[in-house]
Amino acid sequence: MKFLKTSSSNPRRRRGFTMIELLVVISIVAVLAGLVAMVATGASAQSKRRKATVQIKAIEEALEVYKNEYGNYPRPTGGSTDAIIQAKMLYQAVTGDGTNFIDGVPPSPSDGNPGTDGELILEAAFPGSKRSAFVHEDRYLVDPWHRPYNYVRGDENNETYNKTTFDIWSEASNKENLDEDKWISNWQ
Repeated sequence: MKFLKTSSSNPRRRRGFTMIELLVVISIVAVLAGLVAMVATGASAQSKRRKATVQIKAIEEALEVYKNEYGNYPRPTGGSTDAIIQAKMLYQAVTGDGTNFIDGVPPSPSDGNPGTDGELILEAAFPGSKRSAFVHEDRYLVDPWHRPYNYVRGDENNETYNKTTFDIWSEASNKENLDEDKWISNWQ
């Protein structure tokens, strides 16, 4: 009697992956990808926060130079509280590119060419960046989340943390109405 060979004893037969093995491998890869994405997102957020802190410090120094030259910190035209108007005024004050958004000075529009000191300030605040990354096309300073920096000059009429100087801050997010405790500012 001759015995028939079964297919399982055939050494030449290629054995493929079962569906369960494939699902297990795909699950493991998905979990690892999720962990990597989570770590990368956290690192990115921390990097943006550090970048905003450095930028605020450099803008503060530029505003001190402005005060030494003009006798006071800049205020937006008409005392505007609009964030974009304030950010345009801030850009003009720190770069010397125009004055039409700064109250109390002869108005001149931005032409996209910061003065020599303005170029140095921009390089100090935003080292190695392309200008488009931190200056909006409408010529105002933006934080790492691409939102305008907020600014209020401190005086007796404004509720500011820094009564004798100014407040400058980033809301540190692209979300509206983020908790103030998470802001990055010059008063913390």
